[in-house]
Amino acid sequence: MFCACYTLLVNAYSATIITLTFVLGVCTGSFLNVLIYRLGSGTRLTGRSKCLSCGKILTTLMLVPLLSFLVLRGRCGHCGATISPQYPIVEATAGLLFILVAAKNGLLLTQYTPSHVFVAGIEAAIWAVLLVVLVYDWKHKIIPDKLAFTFALLSGLLLSVRMHYGMTSPPYLPFLDTVPTWADWLAAPLVALPLALVWLATLGRGMGLGDAKLAWGIGWFLGLTGAVTAVVLSFWIAFVPSVALLFLRAKRFTMKSEIPFAPFLILGTFVAYTFGVNILSWTF
Repeated sequence: MFCACYTLLVNAYSATIITLTFVLGVCTGSFLNVLIYRLGSGTRLTGRSKCLSCGKILTTLMLVPLLSFLVLRGRCGHCGATISPQYPIVEATAGLLFILVAAKNGLLLTQYTPSHVFVAGIEAAIWAVLLVVLVYDWKHKIIPDKLAFTFALLSGLLLSVRMHYGMTSPPYLPFLDTVPTWADWLAAPLVALPLALVWLATLGRGMGLGDAKLAWGIGWFLGLTGAVTAVVLSFWIAFVPSVALLFLRAKRFTMKSEIPFAPFLILGTFVAYTFGVNILSWTF
């Protein structure tokens, strides 16, 4: 009887944490949509949200993350214009990412420490930034320095916190199963350097410098082995759609067409982070 009650309480606790975490992530995703749209546009982040078609200010009920899109069936409540599916996709993705981070850091269980909460908060912020980078680079084919530097700063903070608390990596990152040392700070330049050399050798035509800056943050976020895995995976993931586009009959796709690489870097990072893939263990 006691075991059954305890299991019920644990399940109720986990369900509550999952729900609250998802809501927090969705609300964060709503802000990320604003950031994606207004970044580089000269518009202040503190201004009221308006419909992009009619220009009317959106009411509070029209701004409820995820739910407003479903209730309004993807249309503006004023003029009926179609709302981009980017908004609910980013909001839902942020919610799921927050749940993933909570699960990876043991917050869905009853046994965790304040340091785990702190690390989970940093990782959630990291994935929020990466989500903005992914969408922004896909739309504009550029990675703003502010986002790349923020990602690197958060990754460096995460590494510092793990060093300070002597925290080994959770089981989902088996390639970081030891307490980080000062040598781990070298992971960022070692991973970023090859991408920077590609940018230099191709005069920016083969790869943007922003990708190298992004790789710098990945190095501190996942460590050398994890970052190498993420970068290699990103090239593998990018290969199939890149070749497919070249074989399309549409004339707009040629060898000179620009394909943003940051989304693939982030997807590679996601796979390495989520599943603990270690490509180096496959070859050595």
